[in-house]
Amino acid sequence: MPWIAKSGKSYQLCLLDTNAISEILINKNYEGKHFIERFPPTAYVPCFSIYNLIELRRSRDVYQNFLSFFSIYPIFLLKTQFMIFKDEILKYDNDQDISILLNAFSPTGKDNLKSFIDNLFKNLEFKELESSWRDFEHETLNSWDSSRNNFIPHSNIPNSTDAEEYIEQSGLQTLIRLDMAWCKNKIDNKEVPNIDKFASVKMQLYSLYYRLYDLSWKAAPGEVTDLLIISAVPYVDVYITEKFQANIISKIKRKVYNLDSVEIKRIRDLR
Repeated sequence: MPWIAKSGKSYQLCLLDTNAISEILINKNYEGKHFIERFPPTAYVPCFSIYNLIELRRSRDVYQNFLSFFSIYPIFLLKTQFMIFKDEILKYDNDQDISILLNAFSPTGKDNLKSFIDNLFKNLEFKELESSWRDFEHETLNSWDSSRNNFIPHSNIPNSTDAEEYIEQSGLQTLIRLDMAWCKNKIDNKEVPNIDKFASVKMQLYSLYYRLYDLSWKAAPGEVTDLLIISAVPYVDVYITEKFQANIISKIKRKVYNLDSVEIKRIRDLR
């Protein structure tokens, strides 16, 4: 969904996953050059999540390259997955507009990009999240693995029929896990919360289904970040990701609110 500046100029929001960022930084003369040509700062705003930044900051060299390459762009930092979910609740209850933007960096501002990010991680929530990230990844992967048997697919090949049944079975349970008090209030008033109103949650559930029940899928810590980042995809204009995630999105384009209007680019499209 385009962002309108105070000047009235419209900019498209371009979300990148960490794999896409890495490819741009490693191959600046190809993927990097093509990214700037196809998504110029005069028309697009690159968007990152706190999860991207945590991953990038693990490697000093990668992080320094990130700071150097993207310092020419205005940049938006997106809200966390849970913040977006909370905004969806406000939309559900009060028809309040959803904004996924948490903070912004401008190359013409008083801080450089490094200072901007350093200040972000002075926030206690983000600081603790970064310090415990490896444990969080490990715990999340274990949780996914233990939940696998909670759903019995009809086929050993992921398909749309099983995907819909998975969403139906796990949707309400997931909403309850995220906000039990809100769900209890709805149910007490004889209203079953509608998972279709929570695009961020549906994105994650579909993506998890197409991972867990794909016999060729190999769990890796980076998958945790991928699933957190995609909660924002229905609310941006462009999403650049790797082939596996792009293929999942192609199967659910008409299943999630606004997803069919998001332009999905594979990393290879930058080559």
